[in-house]
Amino acid sequence: MVTTIDDDGKATAEPFAEGWIDENGEYLGRPVDIAQLRDGSILVSDDLAGAIYRIWYEGN
Repeated sequence: MVTTIDDDGKATAEPFAEGWIDENGEYLGRPVDIAQLRDGSILVSDDLAGAIYRIWYEGN
């Protein structure tokens, strides 16, 4: 989840990384740990899939 706060101080939370559970409730992955790189991206380890995912932001 990521939480943003607008100019009036109202907080809004929304998912920014998802997809580890399918629509039937079956687990597709198991995110376990994160690490942040110098460029601001985040590495997420997935113990179920045996994978590491990199999440980054592309601005306008």
